[in-house]
Amino acid sequence: MPAPRQRHEIAASDRWNVAAIYASDEMWEQDLAQAQSTPEAVAAFVGRLGESPEVLREAITVWFEAMRRVEKLYVYAHLRNDEDLGNSAYQDRLDRAYALWIKLSTAGAYISPEILTIADETMAAWLQGETLSPYRFWLEDTLRGKPHTLSPSEEKLLAMANEPLAAISKIYSVLKNVEVSARLPSVAADGEEQKLTHGLFIKLLEERDRAVRKAAFDGYYAEFKGNRVTIAATLDAAIKGNIFRAKARRFASARDASLFGDMVDGAVYDALIEAVHGAFPAFGRYMGLRQRLLGVDAMHLYDIYVPVIPQVDLKYSYDEAVDLVSAAMQPLGDEYVGVMRSGLNDGWVDRYENVGKRSGAYSSGCYDTMPYILMNYTGTLDSVFTLAHELGHSMHSWHANNTQPYHLADYRILVAEVASTTNEALLNDYLLRQISDRPTRAYLIDRWLNSFRGTIFRQTMFAEFEKLMYERVEQGQPLTADGLDDLYFGLVKAYFGDSVAFDDDDAPIAWEWARIDHFFYNFYVYKYATGMSSSIAISSALLAGEEGALDRYLAFLRSGGSAYPLDQLRAAGVDLTTPEPVAAALVEFERLVGELETLL
Repeated sequence: MPAPRQRHEIAASDRWNVAAIYASDEMWEQDLAQAQSTPEAVAAFVGRLGESPEVLREAITVWFEAMRRVEKLYVYAHLRNDEDLGNSAYQDRLDRAYALWIKLSTAGAYISPEILTIADETMAAWLQGETLSPYRFWLEDTLRGKPHTLSPSEEKLLAMANEPLAAISKIYSVLKNVEVSARLPSVAADGEEQKLTHGLFIKLLEERDRAVRKAAFDGYYAEFKGNRVTIAATLDAAIKGNIFRAKARRFASARDASLFGDMVDGAVYDALIEAVHGAFPAFGRYMGLRQRLLGVDAMHLYDIYVPVIPQVDLKYSYDEAVDLVSAAMQPLGDEYVGVMRSGLNDGWVDRYENVGKRSGAYSSGCYDTMPYILMNYTGTLDSVFTLAHELGHSMHSWHANNTQPYHLADYRILVAEVASTTNEALLNDYLLRQISDRPTRAYLIDRWLNSFRGTIFRQTMFAEFEKLMYERVEQGQPLTADGLDDLYFGLVKAYFGDSVAFDDDDAPIAWEWARIDHFFYNFYVYKYATGMSSSIAISSALLAGEEGALDRYLAFLRSGGSAYPLDQLRAAGVDLTTPEPVAAALVEFERLVGELETLL
């Protein structure tokens, strides 16, 4: 495999057009210098927001214009930095842009609390007038927090508590990524000893050699076993910290506090779990098929990740990938495909790896830039799917930015993965309609089934574990290592059922909870599962040619952050307050299991 090229060796046509933001570094420096006054401009309205609707509107306008300007500075710096992480000049610019962002955020921290001090009757009257109409949704969303806002002195105390409470998750990160990582053993694989790392662990579980998989499984979890007591105490402290914040703000539970920002009811969370439980038989059927294809007498939990269908050797040039993705997105209409294709060829994408470039892939940008996609394109089918995925994010942003004003364009995390996964679903369907040979079809179906396994089943299991943990602590029960082991292992057994042996070989999975960073994120993981379920429902309607489905989906993309996520999805045809969308996605999962059984 050829060595990565230096940045200057990458053709200009293969790089993203960051110069469209600032034509030169000097222009960026000039704008950064001029933007240094923005925090002072924002702070100038302290104590004045209740004077009149005109003053309030001016203050909000100044605030958003300042944030918009600094975001542009930051995006340029972070894109340039990611082109070559070894370029200290761009790291310096990124640090300075971030410092200004923090300074501005600090200067504007008074805005929401001060808005909440305005008398209810006064604000209600102001909101009926035209002066504040451009900011009505934003203000109403801010006012939702009034019942959960404390007195200025209490807010100050709560803010002071944030730093020590945030340190809890940092302690876990250091323990896992420094101390545990340093003690992980080596595993014999591919004829040589390889030291286990957090990144290498899953890769070794995908090895065809079962002895390698088991050695990686046992060696990795053996180190976590010895740290369970400390990690359990750390997790207990983190959960108590979140419960403290929730109680301080007068929420009924930590989950209610976490879901409040998206205006999501706990019923959505519970509906997800209910629907996934209903699909346990289909999941067991898939696991049984995997067992037969692996040719093992019994499935173990170290057999879950290994591909049962050999990867197909499909290669696509970047231009071929553009053609393929464009054809697959045709159900989204000519205008969508035209904009997308133009962006793919005219500066949205930084296509290939170079020395020092950030690994992986992402979609970035801001309101005043084009969408930017970082790729390390290799020509594999996985690279094509990654391109389609990131394009989903970029097209979501493009539609929102070209429809909504700045303060209503940014969409929330709950809906952030819907467009990206919809693109993947459309691409998968297109390929299955174009490809007839059995090995490739089997590979595509199994790849998609594994997405269901990892995104819907696994993340829902995590979400259920998180719910049960918080309930225990809120009821006054301590979290202990043994108690967490029992709770987690019970869920694993419920989700996998009879499809896994669950003998002593599988016991280490009982403390898998100890390696999952997301349990420190406070009710976040459910969003992965609802996002994929929503995208399956939307793509199914699009592919079926359902009347109004395309218009509803494009309206969803254009809505940005102008409405609450559940309202946006409901308008797109997905009601997450019921189990139906998730259940429908899992019906598609079962159908694909049946097709894979027939193929093989």
